Amino acid sequence: MKAIAAYKYYDAETLQEACATLNQYAGKAQVLGGGTDLIDWMKRRFMPTPDILVNIKKIPGLSGIKEEGGALKIGATTTLTDIIENSTVQSKYKALADAAMKGPAPPIRNMATIAGNLCQHVRCWYYRWPDWYCYRKGGPICFAPAGRNIAHAIMEQKVCNAVVASDPATALAAMNASVTVQGTGGTREVAVKDLYVVLGTILKPDEIITTVTVPEAPSKQAFLKSRVRNAVDFALVSAAAATTSKGTTVALGGVAPILVAGSPDDVNAAIGKAAPLSENKYKVSVAKAMVKRVTA
Repeated sequence: MKAIAAYKYYDAETLQEACATLNQYAGKAQVLGGGTDLIDWMKRRFMPTPDILVNIKKIPGLSGIKEEGGALKIGATTTLTDIIENSTVQSKYKALADAAMKGPAPPIRNMATIAGNLCQHVRCWYYRWPDWYCYRKGGPICFAPAGRNIAHAIMEQKVCNAVVASDPATALAAMNASVTVQGTGGTREVAVKDLYVVLGTILKPDEIITTVTVPEAPSKQAFLKSRVRNAVDFALVSAAAATTSKGTTVALGGVAPILVAGSPDDVNAAIGKAAPLSENKYKVSVAKAMVKRVTA
């Protein structure tokens, strides 16, 4: 692991300042929240070091958890530990607390923010190794289909076989949650299930997630995760289900570069159309079993 290359650092005091700075550096800036993923990839240098880090932790109002008008609102810089320990989340949104708990180790949870967790880079070993210039980094191909792919996608692969790394994203998608995004052009609401595209997120270079909103507390909910180790590991397959006034929504993580979410029938149909790689056919049966269990 190399030393971090030189970069500039900016403490933003308002969202407008932060977005303006991101816009000024036109894709060569990165938002700094907890920094647990960002600093790691800056050390490993599998992507170019940003010219500037824009710290948003000092911006008032970006941290905290509250219920408002029947909805749960979580500020972008709220830590995973804050979510796990919050009594309202534990009592009404248990699937989200479980997803946050089954992620990183406690020291990481104490620093990692919910927005940073949603926006973290994929964990694909080809992407995160500097010597592999894969399609996601601007290279010619994805190396996973012809290489080691036990942890990779079984559906929606297209040009990349890496999978969404966030566990809370799976739970939030099942709860029909959305994120509020602010940029220099104003604010917009994006459903968590639509946040991801094959090569990343739909966020523009000048945009920041400010709030995560769960519209209502589910009457029934569950989150499950399959992983190599029973603790401190990323999902091979994860599944969440939540029943609200709009019906039951199921979401799958660890199976695609995007979130697979919809009704139980829709998700089961997507699993039926899966195209596993040479080492990950097991994910099909695991995903089927998990959907059955979270909707039982």
